[in-house]
Amino acid sequence: MNADKLISNLSAGLAGRLRGLAAAIDRLDRLESGSGGWLAEFATGELDEAAEDITLRAMRTSSDVACFAVLSSLGGSESRSLSELMAATGMGRLLLAERLNDLVQVGLAARMIDTDHAQVTAAGEAMLQLIELLASGAAARYRAGARSRGSGGGSRGPGSAD
Repeated sequence: MNADKLISNLSAGLAGRLRGLAAAIDRLDRLESGSGGWLAEFATGELDEAAEDITLRAMRTSSDVACFAVLSSLGGSESRSLSELMAATGMGRLLLAERLNDLVQVGLAARMIDTDHAQVTAAGEAMLQLIELLASGAAARYRAGARSRGSGGGSRGPGSAD
């Protein structure tokens, strides 16, 4: 999948999560005030900040080692039971539930409480693919740099950029 498609899939998933959060707050606002005024102002007042926040939270959550293990275990499958995820990740039920909840909060996973299953969302799949592309790109650049230094290219020392 190309980078544009990855970004499109990831941003669509994050936008869906924002819509869900906004709808929940709107329902609460209508119950409390009866006005429903918050949602009308959200798009012009808070949307950009909220979109940046959910994006950063999704990136931070997916980069957590335990969350990434859960997300990776969910990737490529329809859904997995919590017991399957516990076996795949080596996590206990409490830790798994907390990491899964972290992924659900940012829209990278979905949890079906009634069947005790979880699944990766389209945004979660896109995040996994983005991480895979970045990691393979970093490894390829490292290898290319090692080959050029091995053939007389010299060493720039630790921390230098290729």
